[in-house]
Amino acid sequence: MKITTAQLDAFSAVLDLGTATAAASVLNTSQPSITRAIKQLEDATGLLLFNRTKGRLVPTADARDLALVVEDNHQGMLRIQEAAKGIRRRRIGHLRIACLPAFAQGFIARALADFLPLNPQVSVFVRPLASTDIRDAVSKGLIDIGIAAYEVEAPGVRSTRFTECAEVAVLPQAHPLAERRELTPADLATQRIVRLAGGDPYRTRLDTLLSGCAGQAPALDGPVIEVETSAAACALAAEGVGIAVINPLTALDFVSSGLVLRRLTHTLPFITALVRPAQTGKAPLADAFATTLATRRDADLATAKGLCAAGA
Repeated sequence: MKITTAQLDAFSAVLDLGTATAAASVLNTSQPSITRAIKQLEDATGLLLFNRTKGRLVPTADARDLALVVEDNHQGMLRIQEAAKGIRRRRIGHLRIACLPAFAQGFIARALADFLPLNPQVSVFVRPLASTDIRDAVSKGLIDIGIAAYEVEAPGVRSTRFTECAEVAVLPQAHPLAERRELTPADLATQRIVRLAGGDPYRTRLDTLLSGCAGQAPALDGPVIEVETSAAACALAAEGVGIAVINPLTALDFVSSGLVLRRLTHTLPFITALVRPAQTGKAPLADAFATTLATRRDADLATAKGLCAAGA
C-alpha cells in the first residue's frame, strides 16, 4: 500500500496531540478519518505505531523512530513550497546581481536607486563576491549579471568591458597635496599610502610605480598600512591615516566624508568586466539593468572627473 501525505499528517498530529479527536480538530477533518489514516499507515509500514490506552494513542518506539523520517519529509515539503514561491517571484521579476565588494556599498546602490522606481515589482538580490566567485556563479547560472575585476574569460560566461578608467588619489581636504590639481608618483612616494592586500594586481602595479622614485619612497620603506578593500582604504584616508589610490566609482562614496579626488600624472587604468550567463535566452530585466549600470557609470565618472578638476 502506498504511503500518502494525508497519512503522514495524521500521524504527526496524533503524535503531537495524543488523540485522534484533537488531531482531527487541528487538521479540520473527522475523527474516523484520522483513525483510518493511522490504520492505513500501520498497514503500509508493517509497524504498530500507537497503543490504545484509556482513550489516548500512545506512540510506540517504532513510531518515535518513524517520526524522525516524517519530520525530514515535512521539511522537504516546506523546501518545495519555498522553491515554488521563488519561481513565482521570478515570473513577477527576479534579478540576481554580483559585484566586487568595492561596488556593493555605493555604485550598485546608486544604480538600483535609478532602476527600481521604473521596476517596482522586481525582487533584487545583491551578492558582493571576489572576481573568481562572480565568474563561477555566472557560469553556473546562479547570477544574472555581475561586475568583475579585470578581463573574464570562462566557459558559460559572456563578458564585455565595463570600465577602463584612470584610478585617482583620495586624500583629506586639509592635506597639503589637496591643493594640487594632479599628483605625480614622486608626490605619492613621499606620503604614507593605504594599500590593498599584497596579492592584489593593483597593489603590485602601484608598488612598481612608487619603487621607480629612487630614494624618495617612504611609502614603500616605512610602516605598512594594508587593507582588503577599496572602501576600507577610503575610510582610513578619510581619517587622515594616509592617501589611497583607488577607482573613481568607489572614491565617490567617500566625498561626503571629507575626501577629495585628484588625478594622477601617471595613468593607472581600472578595468572591470560586465559578465552574464552565455546561454540564458531572453533576459529583459538583466538587459534593462545593464543599460542602467552603463548610464550610472557614465554619470559617476563624469562627476569624479569634475571633482578631480576642482583642485587649485
